[in-house]
Amino acid sequence: MTDVPERVAAGAADSSAAAASSAHTGATTAGTWRTNPFMRFVRELVIIVVVALVASALLRAFVVQAFFVPSGSMLPAIQLHDRIVVSRIGSIERGEVVVFEDPGGWIPATEQAQPPGTLRRALEWVGVLPASGHEHLVKRVVGLPGDRVVCCDDDGRLNINGYAVDESSFLRQDGQGADNVRFKVVVPADSIFVLGDNRYRSGDSSRHPTGQDAFVPLELVTGRAFAVVWPAGNAHILHIPSAYDDVPDGGAPPDKGTFESR
Repeated sequence: MTDVPERVAAGAADSSAAAASSAHTGATTAGTWRTNPFMRFVRELVIIVVVALVASALLRAFVVQAFFVPSGSMLPAIQLHDRIVVSRIGSIERGEVVVFEDPGGWIPATEQAQPPGTLRRALEWVGVLPASGHEHLVKRVVGLPGDRVVCCDDDGRLNINGYAVDESSFLRQDGQGADNVRFKVVVPADSIFVLGDNRYRSGDSSRHPTGQDAFVPLELVTGRAFAVVWPAGNAHILHIPSAYDDVPDGGAPPDKGTFESR
């Protein structure tokens, strides 16, 4: 019985020594991170990268997002394979270029791009790469809720709320009218009517006359395109054409829009 306390004391001594050794090792490791220039650089680089990725993801989610344009429906303002930047802030104005999700059936199966792989999807999500836009479209807003849009008058111009709009300075129409589809529409509440600048080769609102298919719900609009940023030779700001400046406001928007072929 007399040697039991000795064993307890010895065990306590061993535990104290182990704890001291562990503390010393931890202090040495922490000291290495603080004093070793390379390790300090690695730590700071990791912090910077993480902060940058988080900031980029937040900007993409709430402020701006880049998109790759795979078609020529917005020629000449936006060229095939251009990269554009879209703002998620602010209200939509008539004449602006917008990016929106496919309302359903606007992109033919033959033109559907392959969905991005896991790595590219992750890089798109954090904003490192522009969105491939395989489920998005880019068009110009010509009709806001309540607008009455008619194509075309005797001079081949689009008529919005009784005002003839001369779009010839920015459309690709080869000297023809504003569109080769004749229509008269009233835009419903919470929706927009959109057309491509390459009017004769654009799968836009004028090509979807059935039911409410011609109108894009505002909830599907990702944002307003305000600049082409790549290639560098094509970079420019996407201004609202002055042709829409004098268009009067539309009437009270109906719950459901109307599309009449002419």
